[in-house]
Amino acid sequence: MRTTKITPIAVWLGLMALVMDHKGLAQTLLQDEMAMPWSRFRLLRRIEDHARTQRELAEMMHVDAPAVSVIVGDLVERGYAERVASDTDGRVRLVHITDAGRALLERLRDLPGVLPAPIAALSAAERRELARLIDKMRAAVDQ
Repeated sequence: MRTTKITPIAVWLGLMALVMDHKGLAQTLLQDEMAMPWSRFRLLRRIEDHARTQRELAEMMHVDAPAVSVIVGDLVERGYAERVASDTDGRVRLVHITDAGRALLERLRDLPGVLPAPIAALSAAERRELARLIDKMRAAVDQ
């Protein structure tokens, strides 16, 4: 099936279908490598660039507050994240990635021999362009 329409929703649906059809490989691989559920990777990605409140994380991940609390607690216990007081409001606690969390993300990004079929179909230049576009889309929602 091809993405024949270039409307925003058609492109989005095409992208979602591609990702959902092939997400099992990434989930299994990352879960095996991390020895943690996929949700932990998702949360680490959300705090990689800057600390966030648990409320922000719940909204971004489309899960409830208790679920985020469990995920954060697990990451803190493993040493990949920490809860820190906000510089601007001491009553607010932020979830911050640790050096160990950054090292884990880097290790996952550099796993050898992992090239899912949809990515293998792209040239190196196309992969760089796709990465640039993903970063642009992520920036639009990670405000």
